[in-house]
Amino acid sequence: MNANLHTASHYGIVRFDDLECEAVVLTTGERGYVRKELARLLGFHESHKGGRFARFLAEIAPNSLSLLEKTSGPILLPSGRQTQFFPAGIIADVASAVVNAAITGSLHRARQGIVGNCLTIMRSLATTGEVALIDEATGFQHHRAPDALQELISKLLRQSCSSWERRFHPDYYRALYRLFGWKYQGHDQNPPHVVGQITQRWVYGPVLPSTLIDEIRARKGISQKHHQWLSDQGLARLETQIHAVTAIARSSTCYRDFDRRCEAAFAGGSLQLALLAEDFEEVA
Repeated sequence: MNANLHTASHYGIVRFDDLECEAVVLTTGERGYVRKELARLLGFHESHKGGRFARFLAEIAPNSLSLLEKTSGPILLPSGRQTQFFPAGIIADVASAVVNAAITGSLHRARQGIVGNCLTIMRSLATTGEVALIDEATGFQHHRAPDALQELISKLLRQSCSSWERRFHPDYYRALYRLFGWKYQGHDQNPPHVVGQITQRWVYGPVLPSTLIDEIRARKGISQKHHQWLSDQGLARLETQIHAVTAIARSSTCYRDFDRRCEAAFAGGSLQLALLAEDFEEVA
């Protein structure tokens, strides 16, 4: 399979008033269109080779062509069909360039027929943003996180998985094992399932929104750990929480005492998340 082939996670028909075009959202989150469909709106039909469309862009909007050459490429639609991608963020400049050329009289007469389509596209984008149009058409609006949460995700998560480093030190496990009367034998020993549950609830839970944890689960491989996807800010929060949970475990008389203390300290995670959001607002 082509190593440069990207996959569309969402597909739909975007409408610029009475004009229709196939739109996609890639698994990377990038929005765009099926290239031949957008070319059709600009007067280039499927039977025409891509070179004619590229020459048109070079003539009418050279900066847009440069951006297109950097970001376009083959994609795989959810149906299994392979096609070419046309990224969002370019069509508005192209449509505007066509209309301006028509106004100044420099538009070739063979292109006069696309002025109406370009005006329609411009009106639609002026009324509703391009990203919003694509998200509504593809249904991606129901899957994207709210803006505030998206900002948290961008600050707390890495774009790719980091190499593994030890984040949970022996002191953490010794403190938890003591609550159950167990002896910690070292990292070669797989921790009991209940320890993993405690880690999810009282370490990750209070500092990471559930949606962000779901995002990590969607990204990570079977052998990867949650913390390998955290940014430096995310790791700093995780480290602080590990120390806090370790301290509570050391001072608790039993697991029930530990659980009550964590509940009081972290309020099920909602208080920590609110404080986290406030911290980000202060540094923004």
